[in-house]
Amino acid sequence: MDVFKGLGLEIDGITGTISRYTSDPYINNTLKNLKDAVSRKDIEESLFLLEKVNNWYSGNIEKILKNTFAINPDVHLNIKGSLEKYKEELEKKKEEVSIQEEEKIKEVVAKMKKKLFISHSSKDEVVCTSFVELLETIGVPDEAILYTSSPRHGIPGDADIFDYLKEHLSDGITVFYMLSDNYYKSAYCLNEMGAAWVAQNASSTFILPNFSGSIAGVINKNRKAFNLSQPVELIQLKNKLITEFNLPTISETKWEDAKNKFLRVISI
Repeated sequence: MDVFKGLGLEIDGITGTISRYTSDPYINNTLKNLKDAVSRKDIEESLFLLEKVNNWYSGNIEKILKNTFAINPDVHLNIKGSLEKYKEELEKKKEEVSIQEEEKIKEVVAKMKKKLFISHSSKDEVVCTSFVELLETIGVPDEAILYTSSPRHGIPGDADIFDYLKEHLSDGITVFYMLSDNYYKSAYCLNEMGAAWVAQNASSTFILPNFSGSIAGVINKNRKAFNLSQPVELIQLKNKLITEFNLPTISETKWEDAKNKFLRVISI
C-alpha cells in the first residue's frame, strides 16, 4: 500500500490515541499539521512533522508505559513503531522521487542538446532558410530546430526574444554558426556567439557562400568548418545528423534532389 494512503488511514486513530493521553497543544497541533501534509502528499513536510511526533514519543514513551491511568499503553508502542516505519518509507519515497526528478532533468537536457539553434544574420535568410529545409528533408524534426527567421521555428508569440534564446542556450542547445560577412557585421550575431561560448554549448560551424573573411571571435578555429558549397561536406553533415538524431536513412534519390536544390539556391 502507498505510504501516504496507509498513513492517511491511520492518522485519525493515531491523533485520537495521543490526544486522549495528553492535551499538550504542541503535539496536537503537530498531528493536525501532519494530517494536512499527508492529505497533500507533501513528502518534505510529512517527514518533518513525523520526526516531531517521533521525538515526542521518544521523550514520553516510558512515562506512558508506567502511567497506570493511561488507556491501552501498549497501543502507543504500536503507534510509535508504525510512525517510525512510515518515516522510513517516506525517506525511501523521497529518494525515489529525487532520482526520478534527476532523470527527468537529464532527459530534458539530452533533448535540448538534440535541438539546433541556427545562429545567423537575417541578411542571409535565403541561404539559411534553404539550409533549414535541407535539415528537415534529412529528417531533423521541426521542433528540434530554433531558427528565428521562420515563424514555424522561431520565437513564440509574446515571448521575450532575449530571455527565450538565453534559456535555450543555458539548457544546452547545440549551436550552428552560419558564418558570413553579414554575420560578423551584426552585433546581434556576435552577442549570440559570445552567449553560446559562455554557456559552453556544443556547436558546428558553417561557411556560407561568398564569405570573404576568416573565422574569428570565440569559435574554435582548429575545428574544421562545413563549407556549404561542397557537396561532399553536405553528405558528411547528413550522416552526422542521422547518427546524432537517430534518424532513418534518407533515400538516395530524395537526398540528391534536396542537396542539388540547396546547391542551386546558394549559387545564386
